[in-house]
Amino acid sequence: MKITYVEIFDVKLGSTASTGWNPVILQIHTDEGITGLGEIALAYGVGADAGIGMLRGLAQEYLIGANPLRIEALWNQGYRRTFWGQGGGPVVYGGLSAIDEALWDIKGKALGAPVYELLGGPVWDRLRLYANGWYRGLVTPQEYADAACGVVADGFTAMKFDPFAVTADGTWDYSRRALSRERADLAYARVKSVREAVGPGIDILVEVHGNLGTSAAIRMGKRLEELAPFFYEEPVDAMNVECMRKVAANVDIPIAAGERLYTRYGFRPYIEGQVLDILQPDLGLTGGISETKKIASFAETYNLHVQPHNCGGPVSTAAAVQLDNCITNFIIQEWFPYFDDGRYDLLVEPFEPTVTDGYFTPPTAPGLGIELNNEYARRFDVIKVGD
Repeated sequence: MKITYVEIFDVKLGSTASTGWNPVILQIHTDEGITGLGEIALAYGVGADAGIGMLRGLAQEYLIGANPLRIEALWNQGYRRTFWGQGGGPVVYGGLSAIDEALWDIKGKALGAPVYELLGGPVWDRLRLYANGWYRGLVTPQEYADAACGVVADGFTAMKFDPFAVTADGTWDYSRRALSRERADLAYARVKSVREAVGPGIDILVEVHGNLGTSAAIRMGKRLEELAPFFYEEPVDAMNVECMRKVAANVDIPIAAGERLYTRYGFRPYIEGQVLDILQPDLGLTGGISETKKIASFAETYNLHVQPHNCGGPVSTAAAVQLDNCITNFIIQEWFPYFDDGRYDLLVEPFEPTVTDGYFTPPTAPGLGIELNNEYARRFDVIKVGD
């Protein structure tokens, strides 16, 4: 089997929706008619265009004519021969991630098995999920509480939100490192209101997006302890492991992070130092299914949990659940069930709407278990590399 050409879908949802998100979807074609899907998880922030350029370059240099079943060899080639792979960031590893996901999709389809069957077989009958994306446009603590009750009514037993990001006048504007008393009190009130609304039986997960200074993160974390969050995510910038270690040592809440760490090398100090309780690698950025499986095994030797970060399009979701189902230290999966910008239409049968009581049953179809909705996907710009 050989790769004949690839297609890169530049899904600019910002032209039709308020989110401004830009999933980048890769489809690899082979001479046997088997295709594979992958996704660079640079859908938000700035970087999607760079990811597209990296995918184009990787495809031209290493994929056309290659055997797609040689997944490890192709990953190693991309890591060592690109020069930037040895020390790279989200652009180069995002490209490698999307390629890796697509190659596993092809291999699973060629062998007639889900990817998780090829990586050791299933561990879980169901995967527990937490809902994200439910609090957009909310301001007051009561609005957060009312919306949280709606999430519970939808069957979820866990939900995540950033109580710090929105100002009292409704502007999404990350706070200064030195959190003001007003912002601190408002954030606390939002979390308390949600806790009181949903009760002790629902897990609430507090997101910070790495925006607090170390002292503010510790003070705020200690205030939140009584509200029993499931975890405290990226309380400080993950670029400085010692700052994260200091927060973890002073706050009695499990600490989670990892969406902006790349490959096992980036996670190494956090794992070996047992700085984090829950690792959050993003399969579309940290190196794909292959690399994230290695990160999970590495973390398992230190009794650490893994919760794949998942904040892009539906191909990322499909890759994440394949990984979840074959690792023993999986704890919970991030899920975005409330987007209305058309991203779910990229697939014929996306996984996101098929939640039952806050759980997802792993798919049994071969590969990633998904199929591109070509009619919808081709509404966007498509870059073709190869014949």
